[in-house]
Amino acid sequence: MMDAYVSAFFVGGALCLIGQLLLDLVKWSFVRVMSSFVVLGVIIETFGWYDDVQTWAGAGVRTTLVHLGHACAEGVRNEHFAAAVFFFSFPVFVAFLTALMFKPRGQK
Repeated sequence: MMDAYVSAFFVGGALCLIGQLLLDLVKWSFVRVMSSFVVLGVIIETFGWYDDVQTWAGAGVRTTLVHLGHACAEGVRNEHFAAAVFFFSFPVFVAFLTALMFKPRGQK
């Protein structure tokens, strides 16, 4: 039982560390880092490694954007296109509503 907590902590922490290093050292934008994690999930699912990684890492992978990429790739593979469309269209819809409701603080 404790092994599951430890592996989830280290895998989740490693993913967060990678994301933070990409933000701070490489100076990637937040959107690029998020997109990279989703693409990583798609790649891992494409090669069939995601189930093994999820079995070992547990919540360390299941609660990240890597899982979103896995879910989209699995939805497309199993012909559940509605799930894949929802995963990508809902955040765009929420961002659009947020942009309508709040004044953006861009550069002047």
